[in-house]
Amino acid sequence: MLVAPLTTLGAEIPAKFRASMLVRVLAYDRRMGQQPPPLTLAVTHREGNADSEALGQELSIALESVSRTFSIAGRPLRVVRIGFHDPQQLQAELSQMHAVALYVCEGLEDESRNIAEVTRRLSVLSIAGSEVQITQGLSIGLDRKGDSPVILVHLAAARAEGADLDAGLLSLSRLIEPGRGEP
Repeated sequence: MLVAPLTTLGAEIPAKFRASMLVRVLAYDRRMGQQPPPLTLAVTHREGNADSEALGQELSIALESVSRTFSIAGRPLRVVRIGFHDPQQLQAELSQMHAVALYVCEGLEDESRNIAEVTRRLSVLSIAGSEVQITQGLSIGLDRKGDSPVILVHLAAARAEGADLDAGLLSLSRLIEPGRGEP
């Protein structure tokens, strides 16, 4: 099952719940405790795509709310939004912002492999909202099985991004196998 954009999921995985889960997942990457504060979490959406932009705004607001009451390894979180134009622009903005993680909104499925190349070059943990994006090379996502959220982990992708994931996260997750043609 694919996870639809938050704007259409409504009650399935509300933005605030998804944001809370994503922040908790970040805490399982031991590298976060070694990064200088604040930890910058970027949210990228397809520039010019109204649904993707709305999703980016909705998730950014939810992440900002969660970040006010949550820290990772004693480090505060900072949330930034990036309108995606191309991989070079994304890489420049992620570098400039010193991002440690990137949430890739729905609407960018056709760019998942290119985005994965960027996150691997920069050692930025990639997070996505659909299993398709995870099979295309992004690292972590959320899905739904019945009434419960499921954390998806593409372990090879996470390792390629330099993630040092705690075994506790892996025991709570469904591991995703690499897709064909992955970078």
